Amino acid sequence: MADNKVTYRIPSGKKSYTISYRHPIVKDFNQNGKKIQRGTGTGDEGKAKQLCEQLQELVSNERWHKGSMRTEAATKFDPIVVAAFYDCMPDAHYINNALNSIAPVGLKDGYPVVAIVGSTGAGKTTLLRVLLGTIKEAFPTTSANRTTTCEMEVIRKNKKDYEIAVEFISRVEIEAVLLDNISNAIKYIMIEAKETSFIDDTELLTTTLNHQDLQTRLTYTLGLPTLQSNEEEEEDEEEEERAEETDLDEIAIKEIDYDVQNRILQEIKKSITDIGIRYRDSGKSFEEISEEIHDDEDVLTLIDEIIHVLLGKFALLEKGKKTNPKAEWPDGWYFSTTDRKEFFQFAKIFTSDDYRLYGRLLTPLVKAIRISGPFIAEGDTIVNPMVLSDGVGLGHATKSFGIPVASMDRCLKSDAIVFVERGDDPMAGTTRMALKTLIEYGYADKVIFAFTKMDLLVGGSYRGNADRKRHIKTALKGYLENMKKQEEHMLSDLEASTLVENSVFFSHLPNHGLSKMTVQSLSALDQKIINIVQKQISTDDVKLKYEALKLYYYFKEAVFEFRKEWGEIIGYSGKTDRTEHWSRIKALSRRLGMLEQESYDYLAPLSSFAYRVQSKINLFINNPDSITPGQTSEEVVDEQKRIIKDAIGRSFRELNKERMWKNKKTYLEWGQAYIEAGQGSTIRRARRIEQIFDEAAPYLADIPNLAENQKEYLASMIQLVDSVLKENGCEMLRFNL
Repeated sequence: MADNKVTYRIPSGKKSYTISYRHPIVKDFNQNGKKIQRGTGTGDEGKAKQLCEQLQELVSNERWHKGSMRTEAATKFDPIVVAAFYDCMPDAHYINNALNSIAPVGLKDGYPVVAIVGSTGAGKTTLLRVLLGTIKEAFPTTSANRTTTCEMEVIRKNKKDYEIAVEFISRVEIEAVLLDNISNAIKYIMIEAKETSFIDDTELLTTTLNHQDLQTRLTYTLGLPTLQSNEEEEEDEEEEERAEETDLDEIAIKEIDYDVQNRILQEIKKSITDIGIRYRDSGKSFEEISEEIHDDEDVLTLIDEIIHVLLGKFALLEKGKKTNPKAEWPDGWYFSTTDRKEFFQFAKIFTSDDYRLYGRLLTPLVKAIRISGPFIAEGDTIVNPMVLSDGVGLGHATKSFGIPVASMDRCLKSDAIVFVERGDDPMAGTTRMALKTLIEYGYADKVIFAFTKMDLLVGGSYRGNADRKRHIKTALKGYLENMKKQEEHMLSDLEASTLVENSVFFSHLPNHGLSKMTVQSLSALDQKIINIVQKQISTDDVKLKYEALKLYYYFKEAVFEFRKEWGEIIGYSGKTDRTEHWSRIKALSRRLGMLEQESYDYLAPLSSFAYRVQSKINLFINNPDSITPGQTSEEVVDEQKRIIKDAIGRSFRELNKERMWKNKKTYLEWGQAYIEAGQGSTIRRARRIEQIFDEAAPYLADIPNLAENQKEYLASMIQLVDSVLKENGCEMLRFNL
């Protein structure tokens, strides 16, 4: 491939060489090789030339053009070269095992796994502090804003060592975030700043560094410019309180030179300003230049410069070790100590959001954390072995189902689910939808409601805490009764009463002292978890019978609802108030087709369809045609139904993931949807996605008129359900397709 030459140069005003080339496998919007540009971190021309020659070997020799060759390439070529070639290849991604520096444990090892879920601001992270006995250390971070942006698993273990394993977001994911951010910054200059004839430096920098979904806020790591003296800042009570709980000396990371930091930020600001003004003065609209941005040398150079500043931040870590020591970009980090204070000093680097530490935090680069240590819950005297998991709040769920993808995965893996909800505002919209989702997946018996902020539930109608608790239980009971009225077979009377009774109540949680209500509820929570994990109900003699014909109609409805919803979302069936902007559908396609991510913000087609199917499965399984023996108790029948619904849900999620995403053909189609560009690309992208859905979730015609692909799909769904029923001693009457 002589025409695909790898070149090296020093960009204007810079000191280090960059290498650039067109990728021989990965294509851009025009079906040319995707332009890749990476910094070398060296001003030595000899070293840059050597890296260039190594990369040319990878580009020119087709032997290396498979993702599976990455491991061998890593033994022969410089890590910079290997990353520059393989990072963007869809089949070259590997499993990040950084978390396994700490061995995972579960119920079989004597550690019940408890997922903590709840609405944003409900106090789930504060409750986690209480359950870990870390109120004094103010860990994990809490505030009124979104503070939990990664998945965190904490193992309460009776041992001396405190351990932390951190999994970082991949370099290619950060590059994708930066490309989105820079596009938004250019849009700001071209549209908003043009109208006002004023570019706000802070607005421009935060747009460039912080993603619009607020989950990746690189200002934590790169800092913000020092405020000018004439800029007025109002400090509210919350900021004063948070300033008191964090000692700036209690963080185990090197000091930084703030003059250097400000200089770097000014350089970033100048670069993005120059790029934005160049596009603004081009006379083109933002829509016309949106694809050009991806191939712009100045944009690629800026992304690479920011990446190298981020790499420098890892060097500030004074303790622990990289989990992949030979790689330039770390997969993760591991640290162990017997010193509790030292542990928290180190852990806060990856979890804090204190603005006074901006420039010294790695929080936005963290994907997941696993922690292990002798954590003792507030009020206890011994370690109670348990795995506690926390993640993003329900305020960041999708529009079509109630639980974020990562949180749903945690619930699937858990033995019990602690659902944290505000006692002063119980059963709000996101809570209702999330609870409905958990019930439909068969987890009603695993849910324990933890109502917080009971001290804020005030009014003349409450004589005391008993009245407050009664008020909340009445609200929960009312919602469940209304749910049953809307869907006759949504849940049983026993499930509804169990949900109401599995409630605990907390007050004054932020305080160092525990209220009497909180002390009682902590004990009750432990007992309820024990009751759930130790529950043993035999279903060996219970046989439920179903008709496959009914299942057909349920599947048909689920497919129709999903296809109608997503036809509107992608704009294929016409624009409605559901239709997303083309740039967000493009971003979703990129996540699915290039970044190994099954969702973008709240856009999650796989989980959306799985939810639609599971809601129908719930109704189908809850309404058997017959139950044998006829006098079987409601408790035993409910247990059998929950086992079946859980198994079907797990199996369908895997099957759907393969059909709608993971098989090679579909994965490449998502990638092709992403690279659609130019006039008419919005509808072409929508058409590609619609074709993916045609294969993965085809509309079902009436039975006599089913096409072959529809028959195949329906048969696979019926087979899935039938297999689960047979495994549990139940039966489904089949019909001929």
